[in-house]
Amino acid sequence: MAGRTPPEALLKGIALTVFLLVPAVIGELSWMRIFVPLPAFYILVTDGELRGSSLLIKAILAAGLGALLLSALQAFFYSVLFLPLAYILARAVRDKHSVLRAGTTGTLVLTAIWVTGALLYGMVEQAHPYRQILETIDASLAATFAMYQQSTDISPDTLAQIELAFTRIRTIIPEIFPAILLITILVTVWVNLLLGDLLLKRKDAGFSSWPSYGQWRLPDQLVWFVIASGFILMLPLPALNKISLNCLLVMGALYFFQGLAVLSSLFNKWNVPWAFRFFVYALILIQAYGIIFLSIAGLIDVWFDLRKSQKETT
Repeated sequence: MAGRTPPEALLKGIALTVFLLVPAVIGELSWMRIFVPLPAFYILVTDGELRGSSLLIKAILAAGLGALLLSALQAFFYSVLFLPLAYILARAVRDKHSVLRAGTTGTLVLTAIWVTGALLYGMVEQAHPYRQILETIDASLAATFAMYQQSTDISPDTLAQIELAFTRIRTIIPEIFPAILLITILVTVWVNLLLGDLLLKRKDAGFSSWPSYGQWRLPDQLVWFVIASGFILMLPLPALNKISLNCLLVMGALYFFQGLAVLSSLFNKWNVPWAFRFFVYALILIQAYGIIFLSIAGLIDVWFDLRKSQKETT
């Protein structure tokens, strides 16, 4: 009976192949690319870099063949661009680097890869990828509003309010798009750090020396970027206002991660059941106010250390 069970290596390879191929083939699931490094990170740590790399190459070839047959080779290439993050995180675990160092290195490397990929794409396609993305988003918003206009169930007053909202959105997105891109990279790194650490410790606590998520903390000095950005935003300098707004959004994302760590720490302190934790996490993620609240909590933690009186449990 045990012989019928697929080998663990095969299951790992299938998982990575699926994560590489599905976002490339199904456009609606392109957001799954942020999880592409996760199985690769896990494989590189549990199997070692040599054996893990061999398995990764086989999975890439299998997924690439599938993408070629399904005419999704270009989209598959975008998925592959996320894989170097797995090596950065795996080596950070192996060399016992701090979570902060691993996250910073991963963010810098992934940003460099995305910029290089965009430049190469622009040279090959004779196009401006940044502008193309903005034009695609704008066209999508315009098409969505056109659907509202065609609806007979919406009153003229409501339609006017919707038009105003869409106009504001279409105006603000180009202004904050640099922050959106950087936040996407930060979320990708954070998700793979967090979930990868959890999976490794579930497999064997000795695989990762990182502390539990409730103890993760940003450098205290980072708060000065928030203060400086907020001050510059109030000045009558339009060009600097745009830069400071983008900085504030990025800082908000970082302190959201810290606020979530504070919440995780308190949940551990109070031994909150996991089912209730997941409910609260889901509620926070779907509510803008919850995200803002946790970002503020992350900032407050810099000065008041909301976790100082609690002993973490892994």
